[in-house]
Amino acid sequence: MQTHALDNVNLEVRKGEFLSIMGPSGCGKSTLLNIIGLLDRPTSGTVELCGQLITNETKDSELAAFRNRTLGF
Repeated sequence: MQTHALDNVNLEVRKGEFLSIMGPSGCGKSTLLNIIGLLDRPTSGTVELCGQLITNETKDSELAAFRNRTLGF
């Protein structure tokens, strides 16, 4: 059985905004956070963070460099 934790998600968070992610177990909260934090890649589609496009083909070294200079949590 295949599970779709995230399907057709479109999320925009602007500089200075805060949000909380809530939902029942298994709805994709951790998956979303892992993709936003560049710990996981999307299996399809793209993620854009600070103007940088991330796909499932983005190299580990590129993800690590972007995390190092841009992200923190």
